[in-house]
Parts: sequence; structure tokens; C-alpha cells
Amino acid sequence: MAARSHSLTVLSAGLLIYDILSEDEGLKAAGCRKVFPVVSEEGAQLPYVCYRRAAVMNAAVKGSRGPDTATVEVACYASSYAEGVGLAEAVLAALDGLQAVYEDGEGNTLTARSVGLTDAEETWADGAYIQTLTFTAGI
Repeated sequence: MAARSHSLTVLSAGLLIYDILSEDEGLKAAGCRKVFPVVSEEGAQLPYVCYRRAAVMNAAVKGSRGPDTATVEVACYASSYAEGVGLAEAVLAALDGLQAVYEDGEGNTLTARSVGLTDAEETWADGAYIQTLTFTAGI
């Protein structure tokens, strides 16, 4: 029996985010060496981006399943403050206001109806400046 295609769920939001960020020319122009899901490789060379799905929420509508929302955190790691801000600006340009469809190559799809910036913070850790952007994605 052949596998049937279906729509992916909010749990697959990270796949869409990876697809967008890893191919984004603005992020490459800002010097991003690699995009990592959840955790970077040991010894990863700066600058890079690491993202994770931080939360999901479903809005029930009159006893049925409503639209899903994913909260995604994108952390930009850089050796200088200015470089980190530049990466964060490139991530913002790539994701804020995004509407996109992700296809996994097996006929399964995930549609992001809207992605929007909801928060941002900055810090320093382990020899890197870190700009963390939080997005909400309507799936």
C-alpha cells in the first residue's frame, strides 16, 4: 500500500523555518555560515543561527479543532555585537510577514498563514553575542 500524502501539523513548523532560513540570500549575505535546528554542532564556526519550536497552541472553535500557532525562537550567534544585529535583521526580513507552503518531498505540506515577530532579546554567552528573536507562526 502506498503512503498517502497529508497536511503536516504544527509540530512540523521547524521544517518550514529551516527551509526558509537555510536558503535565504539575505542571511547568507549577512555572513551566516549555517542554520541549525534545536542545537548547534560542537565547534560550530560563528556566525550561525539556531532555532527551535518553543511552544504550540490550538484555538478550539465551537467544539472543533481550530487553527494552530507555533512559537519559534531564532537565536543568532556572532563574534561581534554588530554582526549579531546584522544576522537578526536578516532573520527578521526573512520571516516577519511570511506566508509560505512547505513540501516535504513526499507530497505532505504545511502552510504558514502568517509569521510575525513577537519579542526579541540579546545576551552574551560562551564567547558569542546572541540576538534571540521570537516569532509566532499561524499554521
